[in-house]
Amino acid sequence: MKDCRFQIIILITLLVGVSHDLIGQVNHSATVDSVVLGTNKEATDRQNPATPSYNPYLVPAVETVGTNVFVFLLNKHALGNPSWTKISCKTVKDNITHGFVWDSDGFEMNYLFHPYSGALSHTAARSSGLSFWKSIAYPFAGSLMWELAMEAEHPSINDLINTTASGIVLGEITFRVSSLLLKENTTGGERIWREATAGILSPMNGLNRIISGKSWQVNTRPRNPDYSISVSAGMLGLFEDRRLYQKQPHGYLKYQMTYGNPFTAVPVKPFDYFTAHFGLGFTTHNTIFDIFGSGLLAGKRIRLFNHDKTLVGIFKNFNYLNTAIYRAGGTSVGAGLLTNTTLSDRASLKSFTMASVILMGGVDSPYAQAMQRDYNLGPGLGGKMEIAVAFADLGKVYAAYDPTWLHVVSGAKGTEFVSFSRAGLQATVYSSAGWAFEYLSYYHSGSYSSYPEVRKNNFALLSYITVTL
Repeated sequence: MKDCRFQIIILITLLVGVSHDLIGQVNHSATVDSVVLGTNKEATDRQNPATPSYNPYLVPAVETVGTNVFVFLLNKHALGNPSWTKISCKTVKDNITHGFVWDSDGFEMNYLFHPYSGALSHTAARSSGLSFWKSIAYPFAGSLMWELAMEAEHPSINDLINTTASGIVLGEITFRVSSLLLKENTTGGERIWREATAGILSPMNGLNRIISGKSWQVNTRPRNPDYSISVSAGMLGLFEDRRLYQKQPHGYLKYQMTYGNPFTAVPVKPFDYFTAHFGLGFTTHNTIFDIFGSGLLAGKRIRLFNHDKTLVGIFKNFNYLNTAIYRAGGTSVGAGLLTNTTLSDRASLKSFTMASVILMGGVDSPYAQAMQRDYNLGPGLGGKMEIAVAFADLGKVYAAYDPTWLHVVSGAKGTEFVSFSRAGLQATVYSSAGWAFEYLSYYHSGSYSSYPEVRKNNFALLSYITVTL
């Protein structure tokens, strides 16, 4: 997938998820950034559908191959016939014998659009009735097919990793959120818009519901897992080089979701608990995209103190940040500790700490031109520390720190260190509406064997109204 124009649908898909009407179906408690309650077996079964009447292994395989062929033909016949579409048996043989390389695709392609293509294959399998673990094979096989047979370029190892490891995060989250939209006990106009919106958010889920006939079947709707959604709008001021006069004001939109609650019942299956975030800042000169998803693969409740609830678990993570000033993205697996401690009748403390292994990360660099890119990539280590103190009917104060260290394997050889810091307060204004003020800091330090060191330190101030649905 070498043409970003085709993949622009992901932006529409992500935005559509903000607008669905789930008001009245939500219970409220809190993690570090938002609040949820509960999960149960009936709700879990809804997100892990029974095997349909058609072959659950063959259908997603056909859909994965079909998606690859469609994208190839679209680029070849409608989007300029780029040189990489000139494939033959010779190019396939050459790809197989040569082996994998690090490619020179753009940052958006490698860290957003390839993961989205993996998400399509993952949801094709999930919506056909396969489990999370079995569904992983489909984005991997689809990416392998593309890299070896659908391009007249040597196969890319970073594409194979990003498409699979990030695709399963985006795929599982969009599959579950689209399933929340569905109400199989409705008919008429409501049923149509629910099915259509769920299909836009998760196209393969929508397609397979049509194939199986579920789109028009009327059934009793199982209870949904509890979750929380918050939508925010306001202003973001980005200050370059920490200079107050070099500011870039942005309009800012943010969507956050927390799904499930590991403190009321230990999640049975992967992603029975997850958090998701999508932020969009925009001006005439700069657009900020900020996407983060983290799902619990397996966990166990433990007790550290008398008045706390604690979960230790393994998390699968995806992050993507793209601005005109800095870029960072990656896919990782981490071990985390999630706590919820009662401080008093009106106050509680929530925290989350995680250490992670980065399977493939990318950070902007002025020295990556030799690879015809503007970013370095490689594996590394990461972490996350979040803490929030919530006060009943008043709001909360919170802080977070996310460090990332990369060993550059493609680009300017050396190491990259990036950290994001955040601190803020949110005051309750009325019922579920609040006002928030936030400070963000971005720090980048690059050390290279053949180039001068890089140091960047920018910060931003945010002010926005947030509504919890």
